[in-house]
Amino acid sequence: MFQGFYDLASNMITQNRNLNIISNNMSNVSTPGYKMDRMMESTFRDEILYRYDQDGKTEVGPVSHVNAADERVTDYTEGGIRETGYPLDVGLTGDGFFVIQTDNGEVYTRNGSFNLDNQGYLILPGMGRVMGTNGPIQVDTDDLAIDTQGRITNADNGRYYGTLEIVDFADYAQLTKVTGGVFQAAGNPVAARNAVVTQMYLEDSNVNLAEQMTAMMSSQRVLQGSAQILRMYDQMISRSTTLGSPS
Repeated sequence: MFQGFYDLASNMITQNRNLNIISNNMSNVSTPGYKMDRMMESTFRDEILYRYDQDGKTEVGPVSHVNAADERVTDYTEGGIRETGYPLDVGLTGDGFFVIQTDNGEVYTRNGSFNLDNQGYLILPGMGRVMGTNGPIQVDTDDLAIDTQGRITNADNGRYYGTLEIVDFADYAQLTKVTGGVFQAAGNPVAARNAVVTQMYLEDSNVNLAEQMTAMMSSQRVLQGSAQILRMYDQMISRSTTLGSPS
C-alpha cells in the first residue's frame, strides 16, 4: 500500500512539470520563431511480475512503478511564414538561426522581428545587436532592402551595410533554450547552407494551440485523478492506524 504513495506523488510531480512546459508553449504561441517544447517521461523501479501456481513460479512480464519526468525536448520543426509589411521584419525559412550579440555572449534565434537602437544598430529588442558576417550591422536609415541571402542595402541608393550572419548546428542537442525562441550553444556553429531570408515576413511559432490545449486538459485530468486516489490512500492508512491502535 505504501508503494502507492510514491507512485502517485511522482506522477503528480511529473504532471506539474508537464503543465509548466505546456503553459510556456501556449504563452509563446505569438512569439516569432518560437520552437515548442515537449516533456519526455520515463519510469524507474522496474520489476518482473510472477504468477505462483501448482507449476511453480511463472514470469508474467515487467511492470514499472514510478512515472517520472525524463527530459525537456525542443521541436525544431519550421513554423509557417507570415507577411507583416514592416521593412525590418525578416522571415527565415530552411535551416539556421540569426546571431544576436548580448552582454553574455552570442545567442541564436529564428525570431526576425528586428528594430533599430538609437545608434542605428539593428537589434532584437530585449536581447542585443544583430550580427552580420563582419560584426554588428549599423545603418543610417530604416528604409532598407534585404535580399534572400540576407544582404542589407539602402533601398534608395543601394548603399551596402552588411549581410546577416545565419548559422546552423550539426547537432541541435548543443542548444539550450534561454527564453522564448532564443538559444545558447555549447558547440561552435557553422554557416547555414539552405537558409532563405524574406523581408517583411516573420516565421510564426510552431505551437499548435489546439494540440496544447488538449494536452493540458489530459494532464490536468491525470493530476486530479492522482490527487484523489492519494487522498483515498491517506484515508485508508488513517483508518487502519486507528483500528490497529490499542483502546
